[in-house]
Amino acid sequence: MKTPHELAEDLMTLSEEFSRYSGEYAQCIKLQADFCNSSREAYKSDTATQRAFDGTNEGVKMAVLKMKLKALEKQMSAIRTYLRHAEIEAKNLY
Repeated sequence: MKTPHELAEDLMTLSEEFSRYSGEYAQCIKLQADFCNSSREAYKSDTATQRAFDGTNEGVKMAVLKMKLKALEKQMSAIRTYLRHAEIEAKNLY
């Protein structure tokens, strides 16, 4: 079992990772917008254009980044919850 200090360090590491992935995701959003603007006439609808982008390397990368961000959010939330409970327990409020 990790100490609260170690968990706080883990939370900082995950936050840094989340920030890095968020930057990459923002770049993918820009690429998506550029693709949609330049390719809109080639497809019948916005949905078809979006699906075409999803099939590109950038679209796949964007989907993977989105899943990584979601997983990091869950991990960070779990650590915060554990730390909050450890704090309450340390104050003997149970």
